[in-house]
Amino acid sequence: MMMTLSIVPTLLPARARMPAAAAMSASPRAARARLSPGARRVSRVSVRGLASARATAGSAPGTRASASRPSSRPRLVLFGSQGSRSPLVNWWLHELEVPFALRPPHDSGNPHPFGQIPALLDFTDVEDETRFETDGVKLWESGAILAYLADRHGPLDTPALRADAGKWIHWANASLDPCLFKENERGQVLDTGARVRPGQQPPRALERLEKELERSSRDSRRGWLAAARSDASGEANDQDAGDDVSFPDASFGVADVAVGSYLLYVPQFFPEVSFKRWPHIAKFMKACASRPAYAEAYGEDVAAYLVDTCEAWTKK
Repeated sequence: MMMTLSIVPTLLPARARMPAAAAMSASPRAARARLSPGARRVSRVSVRGLASARATAGSAPGTRASASRPSSRPRLVLFGSQGSRSPLVNWWLHELEVPFALRPPHDSGNPHPFGQIPALLDFTDVEDETRFETDGVKLWESGAILAYLADRHGPLDTPALRADAGKWIHWANASLDPCLFKENERGQVLDTGARVRPGQQPPRALERLEKELERSSRDSRRGWLAAARSDASGEANDQDAGDDVSFPDASFGVADVAVGSYLLYVPQFFPEVSFKRWPHIAKFMKACASRPAYAEAYGEDVAAYLVDTCEAWTKK
């Protein structure tokens, strides 16, 4: 059966179809309060760590986040829709706590030359509003947008950190996406490569990712992807993939958004497909779906459904 890419499957509860405007405007506190008990199991610890990390980052010398200026127009505009892949950009913006305005795909201001989404306009550094159209940053393609936002508004302030995150962003788009979503010539998703039939070899991309996450779970990062972290001491821990431990927020980054967002689309489109054979990937997916910012971008019921699904995969 052919299907076009849509982030919310009809099998989910009706409340899971959260309007894009509601997802964009919901406050972090409100979204956390609405999370189901299953989603809160991981995110409750994460929220405390994230608040501490952001407070430290905000007071650190050399912080690049610019002071907000009074303006009649938003400084950052994202063109997208809830029924597309653009919410993965929303997720990262909510993680960064960067305010933004959301515009529909066919808005006349969409800078994408082919009218596609996601697309981004950033006017953060434009002092004169009359020069917004000429001096604002215009960007499209989800991977490019994620990398830019992490560089301009996030923690990637060195070439090493940008390279560390960038390799995962490119891998997610170039290798993971075509592995997970099997499309026809019109770009319609027909099936997922995560469906392993009897006698069939598992996809190499997922097998390699499982090994990488297993390796990274044995140091102080406890499962997040990018290695160039100030807190990555390489200390071993004895937790296995079935243990319900929280992932440290100081280690979470744009690489995890890039990879986690694609992985989490699979159980939305193909709920009968299991990741049980990849316990470290399932644990990583659960931790991503448990983050309050994920619920803000995709909807609280979608997040709760994914947390419960991933938790079932990790039970022995």
